[in-house]
Amino acid sequence: MMKKIDISELRAGMRVCGVEKKGRGGALFFVNNILLENESEIRRFSNGYAAIYINADDGPEDGGFAVDDAGVKGRPAGTGGREASGGDVPAGQAEAPFAAELARAKDIKSEAEGLVKSFMNSIRLGREADYGAVHGMVGKMVDSIFRNRDALLSLVRLKSFDNYTFTHSVNVCVLSLAIGRHMSLGEGELRSLGIGAILHDIGKTLIPEGLLNKRGSFSEPEYNEMIKHASLGFEIVSRTGLIGEDARLAVLQHHERYDGSGYQGGLSGADIHPFARVVSVADVYDAMTSRRVYQEAIAPEAALKKMFALRGRSFEAETVERLVRCVGLYPIGTVVELNTGETAVVKAQNPDHSLRPVVLIAVGKDKKMLDDPVEADLLGESGRWVIASRTACDFDVERLIGCG
Repeated sequence: MMKKIDISELRAGMRVCGVEKKGRGGALFFVNNILLENESEIRRFSNGYAAIYINADDGPEDGGFAVDDAGVKGRPAGTGGREASGGDVPAGQAEAPFAAELARAKDIKSEAEGLVKSFMNSIRLGREADYGAVHGMVGKMVDSIFRNRDALLSLVRLKSFDNYTFTHSVNVCVLSLAIGRHMSLGEGELRSLGIGAILHDIGKTLIPEGLLNKRGSFSEPEYNEMIKHASLGFEIVSRTGLIGEDARLAVLQHHERYDGSGYQGGLSGADIHPFARVVSVADVYDAMTSRRVYQEAIAPEAALKKMFALRGRSFEAETVERLVRCVGLYPIGTVVELNTGETAVVKAQNPDHSLRPVVLIAVGKDKKMLDDPVEADLLGESGRWVIASRTACDFDVERLIGCG
């Protein structure tokens, strides 16, 4: 996990993964897990920076601890005091290869989006909704996450502008399940978390569509109407005996904020249900990285930086850090520029080293497309690292990583 320290605490052997600039509202920048080997390298960070973030997992005394805003060791992360690297595969079940699970994951995600659309339309029209089908769908998603932690998660980056509401609900479910698995939740808990996540916006079926898609700011009456969707959703899912309390509270509280600034109950800290804390992080991340009628999408890296800066305030710090480690600063399918001048696509994550993914180099140093992409694991390569993500490219990303 990342630990915030003062500049004066830097020592040789530490790995720097983030820097915070001096001045009011100092900007946070993630850097590439830089190993400090001597005093000269330490002095590079002495000017212009207010604080440094180090990879605490590399130090034996700090490994496996969550961090707070002061950079102090907190309770051990994960269930039972152990740090989860992504959750355990159920007994007797080997993790499936990414490529093998990806085909199943694409079918599951497509089926889930269709189910959410049908379910929401039923609620909107006052018809009986099939809650049993939702339970079955979330079960399939949980099974996929257990078979391979990355396959279903890699599809979150494939956004649908026309079907945002349905795609968003499914993406929030996938992201929540990934975080939940990283927390070492059991299968039953994951299913409950997934139900709350996939239904978190069900209350929006009772909000006028013109208000949902409005460009610009809300008037006070419009805002008061819009924020009702959380309580409306809670009322909808509470009318059936098929949705457990944990999932219902995730629906009700997903707009509460860790510092008490959210709605509608003004809850804070531990008063917010743990599932709601997870869903709120997944909800905001997917919304920020999605293009909608009233906003353009921002890059995953930029979204994570914004959320990281708000950890301990709007969001629980540990949950944000788990999101970073689950999706990586450069999620699968992200187009990145390397220090060598090459352009690559992220193929897989190194879960404990999110700045050093496995990539497929598609464009060479001469800026020409390669006939055959070259795979490179940046964790094992000292001469290559990511310097920036790109929002546009001239090649078929989905086909390259197998999603197309």
